[in-house]
Amino acid sequence: MFQRLSVSIKHNAHIILLCISWYFISSLASQVTKQVLTACPLPLFLGEFQFIYTAALAWCSCFIAYNFPRFYRIFPKGTFPEYYSNNGDTNSMVRKPSKISALIISPSRPIVLTVLPLGLFQFVGKYFGHTATSLVPVSTVASIKTLSPMFILLLQKILKISTLKVTLTLVFSLCTLALGVWIIVQQDNRLPASSNDLREFSKYGIICAIISMFIFVLQNIYGKKVFTFRSQTDGTKSHSGSSRQESPLPMYEKSNEKLITNNKPKSYDKLTLMIYISLVGFCLSFFWFIVLEFPVLYKYFSQINDSPTIIHSFPVYLFLLNGTFHFMQAMITFHLLGEVSTLTYSIANLMKRFAIIAVSWVFIGRRITWLQVFGLILNTLGLFLYERCTSQSKIKLKLRPE
Repeated sequence: MFQRLSVSIKHNAHIILLCISWYFISSLASQVTKQVLTACPLPLFLGEFQFIYTAALAWCSCFIAYNFPRFYRIFPKGTFPEYYSNNGDTNSMVRKPSKISALIISPSRPIVLTVLPLGLFQFVGKYFGHTATSLVPVSTVASIKTLSPMFILLLQKILKISTLKVTLTLVFSLCTLALGVWIIVQQDNRLPASSNDLREFSKYGIICAIISMFIFVLQNIYGKKVFTFRSQTDGTKSHSGSSRQESPLPMYEKSNEKLITNNKPKSYDKLTLMIYISLVGFCLSFFWFIVLEFPVLYKYFSQINDSPTIIHSFPVYLFLLNGTFHFMQAMITFHLLGEVSTLTYSIANLMKRFAIIAVSWVFIGRRITWLQVFGLILNTLGLFLYERCTSQSKIKLKLRPE
């Protein structure tokens, strides 16, 4: 048994290292986001910066992959546009004709129709998520996001989308999940506030966290209904699942938009989607940024009459660090999605949430209470049982006779 376990660990060592890196970067990114919004509480501006910075890094990655085949081969198929064809030989890669292997796929009507709703979801979700992070502890925001299975089931019932059969185990898992989140939020709310304003706005922060989670649930359901994203080519698998709403960017590979010349669905690589979704999100939020937050930035930098502003400082290095972490999370997620099964990714994603909550408690510097630990255990149990129900439902569906 131990020998088989040792062989399994050696075989999956790179996946384990990727997951550890994912948890570490995600936890740090959450803390950096909190520090940025504490010093400069402008959620729209932070979202704008993340959008344009992510698009720039994605374009640079495509440029590197386009010119260096070794870098291109590091990532699973579907991460970048198909710049090369290997003709069955993984060691010799041939550049495709220039019309096919453009740096990114040129804008078209199907791409616009694909990314416009996703860009809108990203814009609204980021705004409420950043607003919540600026007002309440990171652990509160992360724990509220774990309530997404409840909203997924509710919306699937409302929209009449096929969903899990309601069983006693499923009900128990959702009740356990809700109780765990309630305990964590209650304990976080006892943190000493730095001012009375923070205490007053904490309820609004919780509401924003719930809205943010709800928006990303809608994004997930929209993606499952509109896109067909399961494919298998050259032994590389692409996986989907209800747990993807926590990904930094939505990962969808194929749309139902049919080509005129054939019946195969049009495929879009993840980096192209990342670039266009970021640009759409930037454009959608630009007007609101100009109206609501640009005057605050202008007042801070111009120092008119030394009038006070809500901006305490403008940490440029933290903005750059936040954007870099945000992009790295997306790239690691892309790699994992091409390497592991849906269930494995779901479990890894759950562990990431718990890592963010635990690390946020350490960063706060307060003594961790047994109620916090108990709430986290309930949260873990509820999500674990929910994943078991999901996996068993998929197995029964596969075994069902045609």
